[in-house]
Amino acid sequence: MKKTGILNSQLNALIANLSHTDTFVIADSGFPVAPGVPIVDLRVIYGIPKFAQVLDAVVPEVAIEGGWYASEMPGANAESFAALSAAVPGLEAVSHDELKAKAANARFVVRTAEDTPYANVLLIAGVAFM
Repeated sequence: MKKTGILNSQLNALIANLSHTDTFVIADSGFPVAPGVPIVDLRVIYGIPKFAQVLDAVVPEVAIEGGWYASEMPGANAESFAALSAAVPGLEAVSHDELKAKAANARFVVRTAEDTPYANVLLIAGVAFM
């Protein structure tokens, strides 16, 4: 039995299969997912788990080299933006529509139960070796 880190077997498998430059999304409860993109739905009830909680669990498990968030996020959802900025500094802002378009090619989406707007990030997998 696994003792630490992410316990969700579906999410573990998807993370383990990421390759350099693959993208994946950590999304709020309402983010649209393109047909065919696998979804790991972690929602229990609205607000559990929060975007920041899932971000804090996933980021240490993945080599991340960049990504995008909606430019609307800082003004509309300062709390989630602060959590994102602390967890993954240096991401690029794009419009929410552009983020959704980019997400259509993601390897998978992790759906949180976040019930505030624009709590979404599209991350690019990096490499874990030097």
